[in-house]
Amino acid sequence: MKIITCFKLVPEEQDITVTPEHSLNFDRAEAKISQFDLNAIEAAAQLAGYGDEIAALTVGGSLLQNSKVRKDVLSRGPDALFMVQDAQLEHALPKETALALASAAEKIGFDLLLFGEGSGDIYAQQVGLLTGELLKLPVINAVSHIQRDGDKIIVERTLEEDVEIIELTLPAVLCVTSDINVPRIPSMKAILGA
Repeated sequence: MKIITCFKLVPEEQDITVTPEHSLNFDRAEAKISQFDLNAIEAAAQLAGYGDEIAALTVGGSLLQNSKVRKDVLSRGPDALFMVQDAQLEHALPKETALALASAAEKIGFDLLLFGEGSGDIYAQQVGLLTGELLKLPVINAVSHIQRDGDKIIVERTLEEDVEIIELTLPAVLCVTSDINVPRIPSMKAILGA
């Protein structure tokens, strides 16, 4: 199985300052992987078996130039990293982001496309759903558990008062919640090997 996990780089919250004019200043804010996307990366690492491939994919602007982020992503389980950098994606809306991700994912090839349910900056919860729609694939959001069953996957979708169990054939797109796992903290060996 080939799994692509998509992630977004967001500013480190503790580095954002408030100016005297009461606006936010992001000049000193380092880029980091959105916390919700760390759950998607971990879900891919837990789901992958022997012989499976995991790729990480992101699109964006100048934040993608951060080499620390590259090591951070690769030290968490993905075998490959794809970054699509374009000035037009610097402040892209969910639809533009989804278009870029769908195009890149089609070129890479995949069986399963994973997203965090939202991003750590605006939490719009749209990009994964839009990407699946653009690819004309089944999309499930609010996924709290993923299990393999031969050439299919079984997911649990947690709603307010119900848990749905859904069986899917691949390819498919899933948006995972933060309840799905606790993302691993990469070891020094994994970071140096990335």
